[in-house]
Amino acid sequence: MTQRVNWWRWGDPAHRFEPPPDFLTCLFERLGVAPRPKAPEPAPPRLPDRTPVLDGLPHETDDAHRLAHAGGRSYLDLVRLRRGSLEHAPDAVLYPATAEEVGEILRRADCAVVPFGGGTSVVGGVAPARGSHRGVATLDLTRLSRLLEVDRESLLARVECGIMGPALESELARHGLTLGHFPQSFEYSTLGGWIATRSAGQASGRYGRIEDMVAGLRAITPAGEIVTRAVPASASGPEVRELLVGSEGTLGVIVEATLRVHPIPESRAFASYLFPSFEAGLRAIRRMAQEGPAPAIVRLSDVVETEAAMKLADADRSFGLKLLRFLGRSPGAHLMLGFEGGDGKHARVIARREGGFGVGAGPGERWDRERFRHPYLRDALLDYGLLVETLETATSWSNVPRLYTAVRGALSGLILCHVSHVYSDGASLYFTVIADAPRGEEEERWTRMKEAACDALVSNGGTISHHHGVGADHRAWLVSERGELAVKALRAMKGVLDPRGILNPGKLHS
Repeated sequence: MTQRVNWWRWGDPAHRFEPPPDFLTCLFERLGVAPRPKAPEPAPPRLPDRTPVLDGLPHETDDAHRLAHAGGRSYLDLVRLRRGSLEHAPDAVLYPATAEEVGEILRRADCAVVPFGGGTSVVGGVAPARGSHRGVATLDLTRLSRLLEVDRESLLARVECGIMGPALESELARHGLTLGHFPQSFEYSTLGGWIATRSAGQASGRYGRIEDMVAGLRAITPAGEIVTRAVPASASGPEVRELLVGSEGTLGVIVEATLRVHPIPESRAFASYLFPSFEAGLRAIRRMAQEGPAPAIVRLSDVVETEAAMKLADADRSFGLKLLRFLGRSPGAHLMLGFEGGDGKHARVIARREGGFGVGAGPGERWDRERFRHPYLRDALLDYGLLVETLETATSWSNVPRLYTAVRGALSGLILCHVSHVYSDGASLYFTVIADAPRGEEEERWTRMKEAACDALVSNGGTISHHHGVGADHRAWLVSERGELAVKALRAMKGVLDPRGILNPGKLHS
């Protein structure tokens, strides 16, 4: 059976990302907090007795399996796991190996069923909520992990949706292909999870978001099966595929997808620039997105995030920064560009013309080596009693400054921000919050900040989520963004596909 590798923190138990002492000291000083020792590692808790469910269906009920599926990886999830507050752990875990087994489970289950891929949700998307049902089971899909078919001529691949990111890329590489989808959760998230949450990978400038990659899919619902045809375009009415992409396991279980794939690029390169201000960097990346072609990776950090990243990387010693200081310039805002299959000449010209000071490929190459280690740094900071969490949004270019200011004003502590994805009409904003969180106050402190930030998002023209999904945490703001009638229509669709309401209660629109 496939289980999460670490029950109370991120990823591989053997991996750590211990912050340098100088960085920790600087962080505590910035927050006005006296340094404190690391908390001891928690012992696996004894889970509460389960509610008997799923008579006649194969499942696992021991503590190890239930603990591995007791939540996602948001800050609140991690706080509760570390504390042993697991009264809502699933009663059982199912591991279907075929789509037919998924169908049998959904037909016969007399409890809530929560689809589960890698379990990396940071918005309560895989919380095992019972809703009005007598029990809850988690449906772990990681045994559905095969590459079923490759159409090299059409650049299409049919894949089971429980496959993890590294396995998918490895299988495609045998055919000289890539999906090009690399979210930060890449190592521990599944294709089905990406599709269910409308994920965006870090190279979206070249490959698009996950919805751009899905040509067709197969979903199993309690009412039956839906298969959408993989054609390049169609005018045969509203696209049912789009109802399932982003449905977060509330309408059905996505078991297969036909994906648009790409030849592996012949070259990859990075370039970094320092701008005198975040606003100057925004002008540059807007031009890149609108004049095209946009780089595969565009990542513009504001001044606060730039300073924090440099301190973490000990970049103060770099030649580029020494030269800047000699010239009397502060580091400002850092822009990292990643190019695939080309040298990005036009983007480089724009960066220089908009006032960017080139600092070479080094920062991007370092980021590329370490990008999947960054969640481990959050674990390390939590060990010292700090609150570390993220939220993200998107808006039009003309509204980016207003939204940026509003969200920063709604939060407290050390607030970092970067643009992670760009479009011709706008961009995403990705915020990281680091604050003090005395033991016993963690949940109340973050909940208060998150509510204020979400209010600021919807009242200042932003979306409640650019690529993390809605889950349980953003559900209260869905009507504000989509409108009452639109949400009512989604609930009507759930009534057709899931008449007993067993799929992922309390998430999205359910």
